[in-house]
Amino acid sequence: MTALETVSVLLAVVGIVYTTFIITIRQGLGKLRPGTNDVLHTFSILIAARNEEQNIERCLRSLFAQSYPADRFSIIVIDDQSDDRTAEIVRAVSAESPVPCRLISSDPSSPIRSPKVRALSQAIVLSDSDIIITTDADCTAPQDWIRSINSFFEAGVGLVAGLTVYAPSPSLNRFFWGIQHLDFLSYSAVGAGSIGNGRVIMSHGSNMAFLRSAYDACGGFPALAHINSGTDSLLAQRITRDGKWQSRFAFSSGSTITTAAVDTWGEMFRQRLRWVGQTAYYPLDLILFMSCTFIMFLLLPVAIPWTFIEWNIVPWIVLAAMQTVDYLTMRRFSTITGTMESMRYYIPTAVLHIPFILVSTIGGYFFSFRWKQRTMRKGVR
Repeated sequence: MTALETVSVLLAVVGIVYTTFIITIRQGLGKLRPGTNDVLHTFSILIAARNEEQNIERCLRSLFAQSYPADRFSIIVIDDQSDDRTAEIVRAVSAESPVPCRLISSDPSSPIRSPKVRALSQAIVLSDSDIIITTDADCTAPQDWIRSINSFFEAGVGLVAGLTVYAPSPSLNRFFWGIQHLDFLSYSAVGAGSIGNGRVIMSHGSNMAFLRSAYDACGGFPALAHINSGTDSLLAQRITRDGKWQSRFAFSSGSTITTAAVDTWGEMFRQRLRWVGQTAYYPLDLILFMSCTFIMFLLLPVAIPWTFIEWNIVPWIVLAAMQTVDYLTMRRFSTITGTMESMRYYIPTAVLHIPFILVSTIGGYFFSFRWKQRTMRKGVR
C-alpha cells in the first residue's frame, strides 16, 4: 500500500464519521418547533461588561424597550474591572429604566478562573427569578426577545439556547462581514441541530436562558471554576446531561440577538481561540468527532494536490461529501432562521474554514491568547 493509499483509507474513515455526524445535525434541524408556553415566568437578565463604554447603553436601551411585562424581569450588570466609563454609563442609563436595573462589581478574589464566569456567578447568587438569561454588553435585543424566549420554557424545559447573528456594519468590508457571519452561523447550526436531536453540544452565552433550579441542581458555574475560557456550552451540557431537563432552540426573528462582527482577522482569530478552549472539556464522544474533523482537515490539503501526481479518487469523494452535507445543512438552517443572505458567502467561507479551524484549534489548545485586555491560558483538565 502506497503512502497516498494509506492516507486515503484514513480519510475515508474520518470522512464517514464527519458526514454521518453532520447528516444527523441536519436531521435535528428538521425537528425544531416553535415555543408554545404562555406562562409568564420571571427573568433576571445578566450582562458581564468589561470596557464596554461604546456598547453598554445601546444594549440596555434595547432591554428597556422589551414587550415583556416590566414587573416580570430585572437586569443586573456586572462591571468586570473596567477601566473606562462603563460603570458610569450604566448608572446614568439605569436611572431611566422602567425595570429594576442594578450595577454590581465583579469580585476578583473569587476562585473561579474565567473572569466572565466569575462575574455571572456573582450575579446569579443575587437573583431571585425563575429563569436566568445571559447576553453580552455588545449585543442588542429585539423588542420581543424575552417574550419569545419565554415561549420555549414549556414544562420540563431547563435550557433555551438562542441565535446570535452579526449585524452588517457600513464601516466593515462586506466580504469580511459575510465570512464571519456564516462561520458564526455554522456553530449555531450544530448547536441547534443537536438540540433538535435531544442533546446539547454548544450554546452561546450571548443568548442563553436556563431555569435557576436547574442551574443550582447541576452545580452551576462554580463546578466549572477551573476552566479559564468560555464555559457557556459546558454549563448547558451539565444542565441537561442527566435527562431531567430538556433543551430547546429559539430560532424565530423575535428571539435573535444581534452583535457586531470584529474588525480584523486577528480579532476573529483570537475570538476563535477563546471558543476552542472549552472543547477540551467536552464529553469523550464529541472529542472523538472533533479529532476526526481535525484529522480530515489536516489531510485533505495534502491529499488533494497529491492526487495530481498519484491518482486516487478517495480524497475527492471525501471533499465532495463534506461540502455537500455542509452546504445542505447550512441551507436548511439559514432557511429556518431567515438568514439566507449568508449563503452567498458559502464558497469563500468553505475555502477559509479548513485552515482557520486547524490554526485556531492548535492555538486554542496549546497557547495563551489576549481577550478584553487580558492574557488567557487554557486550564488543566
